[in-house]
Amino acid sequence: MKKFNIVGLLLASTLLFSCATNSRKSHEKLRGLVKSQKLSDAEQFVKSDKFFPEKESRLLKYLETGMIQHLNGNYYQSLKTFDKAKELSDKLFTVSISKKLKSAVGNSNLDNYYGEKYERSMIRFYQVLNHYALYYTGNYEQYDIVTKNEKGEKVNKKTIPAKKLTAKQRRFHLSGSKNVLIEWNSLLDNYKSTSGGQVTYKDDLLAKVFGAFIHEQMGTRHDDKVALNLYREARKVLFRNFNILETYNKKSKKFKSDFKKLPNMSKKKVELNYVAKTRFYKSLDTYLADKVKALKKGKKSNVFVLIENGFVTPKKVKKFEFPIPTDSIPASVTNASGFMGFAGKVLKAGKDSIPKIYFEMPEIPYEPVTGEHKILVKSKGKVVAEKGFAVVNPLSNLATMTLSEDVLGLYAKVGARVAVKHVAALATSYMIYESNKSKGDFIAMTLASASYAAANKGIEMSEKADLRVWSTLPHNFRLTSLKLPAGQYDVFLVENNGKKDSEKQLGTLNVDAKKTSLVKFRTY
Repeated sequence: MKKFNIVGLLLASTLLFSCATNSRKSHEKLRGLVKSQKLSDAEQFVKSDKFFPEKESRLLKYLETGMIQHLNGNYYQSLKTFDKAKELSDKLFTVSISKKLKSAVGNSNLDNYYGEKYERSMIRFYQVLNHYALYYTGNYEQYDIVTKNEKGEKVNKKTIPAKKLTAKQRRFHLSGSKNVLIEWNSLLDNYKSTSGGQVTYKDDLLAKVFGAFIHEQMGTRHDDKVALNLYREARKVLFRNFNILETYNKKSKKFKSDFKKLPNMSKKKVELNYVAKTRFYKSLDTYLADKVKALKKGKKSNVFVLIENGFVTPKKVKKFEFPIPTDSIPASVTNASGFMGFAGKVLKAGKDSIPKIYFEMPEIPYEPVTGEHKILVKSKGKVVAEKGFAVVNPLSNLATMTLSEDVLGLYAKVGARVAVKHVAALATSYMIYESNKSKGDFIAMTLASASYAAANKGIEMSEKADLRVWSTLPHNFRLTSLKLPAGQYDVFLVENNGKKDSEKQLGTLNVDAKKTSLVKFRTY
């Protein structure tokens, strides 16, 4: 029988406890830097060894770096980073057997960070958005290429100057955004094909709505038809797949509980018995219906406004603790000789502090979407346009749902892993007991019990939840669109969180009669 290494377990457990603690602190620090607009500091922090330096977290570093670069307006660098993230994510999705085996007997923190389903979808969104931003701005930003040696020390820096794009190069990025949309749709089709009639994340409203916007910009009759169909599909997806979210449906629990029955019912019956539309549902559905009407008439908006609101809800620890039912161990077992009798005695002896199974799992608490936003457009101090926003992607809600889907499988996996560790710890204690029996049964049992107590503590510490998450994603996405005459305008955001309106100037907008303006900003 292989000896259970208690010292090794305790050392590894201490390391994992430290990793779990550092995980929370790292995410908090990063969000603080981003929120305070210290984006250069945030990028340096993410690229440093202070932020998840292990190779298993390489995808997470790409995701956070790409987001910071995007927020900083470095769209070309961000695109290259998200391209790497997409490539790595696809490779990791082909499960690494060795890593899975390691995490099965160790801890999820030892496994690769694969990214959640919604995170893999968001990689595609930011690829599309970066491509379009490069088409819209017509520039590559200046950036540095830093070469490091094996020790991680900087040995060379090469500055790549800013570049103005030609019309052909700009068109390349517009086409690039469309190409990513096609691949994004394939990813979502894969989600749908593997989820069947389950209540799960299997489609993305942002892929439909922003995809329609991109097709509108292509300027062909065919792409206008595609955009029209995408807006229509978005209305269907909102009803069929997003009524499972509290953000859109006050009867979401009932909708989810009878989800498999709904395809056999008429839409009218489903709507009557399972749907109570919230204000967020109504505003999004109205937005989509208006876009369908406008495109059917050949009319298009020339200003598209996208808000990335807040931060996605972070992962937190959910603790599980189960006492081992020592009172149910019969006397015939504890009086028996051999390993079974010994195990029964050890568990009975440590009743007040030892016999329990303890572990942690990650969870994302439900955080509702709140507040109202609208945009004010002024010319020479006079309001010329006012429009509300529609919540198109309540990302935190999707994150909560996606993680909760994995709870049962993860619960069983972790529970089995912990049980194996306890059996191994008891086996080691038994070996200690047998090797010290010559000193007397009391001394041998005391040493064996102390061994199990130490191992049990190590098991507790080794089962820390994996809290890695793409922490700079927004809490939700909101959008609206306008039709404005060519000219210069001052743009203001009006927020209402249930008390009073607050107005904040976003900047100046120059509307070109031949070009659709994209206004994108982040609120916290």
